[in-house]
Amino acid sequence: MLKMMRKTSSSGYSYCSSSAVAEELGKLVRDPPSKLKFTTLEDALKVFDEMLHRRPLPSVVRFNQILGQLAKLKQYSAVITLNKQMVLIGIAHDACTLNIIINCYCRLNQMGFSLSLLGHFFKLGLKPDTTTFNTLINGFVLENRVADATPLFSKMVEEGHCLPNVITFSTLIKGLCMKGNNSAAFQFLRKMEKRGCEADVVVYNTIIDSLCKDTLVVDALNLFSEMINRGIAPNVITYTSLIDGVCRLGQWKEATRILNEMVSSNIFPDVFTFSVLVDALCKEGMVVEAQSVVQMMIQRDIEPGTITYNSLMDGYCLRGEMDGARKVLDLMVRKGSMVDSRSCNILINGYCKQKKIGEAEKIFRKCLVGNLFQIPLRIILLLTVFAKQGGYKMRKGCSLRCKSVANFQIFKLTPFYFMAYVATNNFLRQ
Repeated sequence: MLKMMRKTSSSGYSYCSSSAVAEELGKLVRDPPSKLKFTTLEDALKVFDEMLHRRPLPSVVRFNQILGQLAKLKQYSAVITLNKQMVLIGIAHDACTLNIIINCYCRLNQMGFSLSLLGHFFKLGLKPDTTTFNTLINGFVLENRVADATPLFSKMVEEGHCLPNVITFSTLIKGLCMKGNNSAAFQFLRKMEKRGCEADVVVYNTIIDSLCKDTLVVDALNLFSEMINRGIAPNVITYTSLIDGVCRLGQWKEATRILNEMVSSNIFPDVFTFSVLVDALCKEGMVVEAQSVVQMMIQRDIEPGTITYNSLMDGYCLRGEMDGARKVLDLMVRKGSMVDSRSCNILINGYCKQKKIGEAEKIFRKCLVGNLFQIPLRIILLLTVFAKQGGYKMRKGCSLRCKSVANFQIFKLTPFYFMAYVATNNFLRQ
């Protein structure tokens, strides 16, 4: 079994020494389940293999320890494989085992298998608990299928075998907010109160953030006040969402007020808060002010990330200040591994709008070499401008591959863009 699952050292898994295995086996025997902790897949597989050869076999609780730790390491496929090995040996499942396996299938977007495991509970004389339903609900939310998650909630309430808790409600509220259904999220918040389940800061943050993204700032601020009145302390995420909301509406005085209130509450802005401010300022063409915010971040030992620099670069491009934008890109390159597909797209788009096709082509070629973006969409962007400028002509007898035709269908391009896409195929074959 171990030979089937073990990875070589080059794949990133460390070699587990015999002394380390002995130590973990000792923990399995003497320590409670909460004490066991693996850091690599290799360690867990080694201990699992040793356990299989013990006689008598350790209890299912000890095997659950390993499966649970592997699930925390996001080794979902490995958990499912080990579970199948347990079944072959005859180790009976308990509710905890089934919950772990259901969670792994949910994380792998295999809801069909997750739901089928509900039947195993009844076959084994077990009852699904709150964790079971929470896991399934979260699985549907992960697939953006909140409409399928709500019947499970109704089943929990109607049958009464297990009561929904704050995790149940927060997961459903998250799913509804992902869909932009703020009114339904509010309804679930009120259901929580009626059932005596107190909402926490995570629940409030989820709804406030969704409202702010939809520019429903008044509603968000009202909910924020309700949160304070209930004695729930806001955190940096709460304030960042509110600042984002008022910035989207150009309410800079309100943003300043919220920022001052945040600091006076001993809650200091993090990289996400500053990134929101930089992005909002750049969209308003206030690049000098945005640059000042970036300098403030650096002074406070908060390292700006790719999102922050991309926003700043986009701000320069919107103002047609391509030298400033290029300096930002060069800074990102010097810092290492900060340039992504959006960085390239911003700069290419900026040069194209300024009709600096040669500079756009240089960036374009560098991005191709660095494999920084999906070729079809970005090439269309550049070649569209080439076609507009009349700077590129298609060869006679040009033909598209089947893959290109498929891309044409996917992107639903207009004839003009399609011509640019055809030209692109010739461009790449040169």
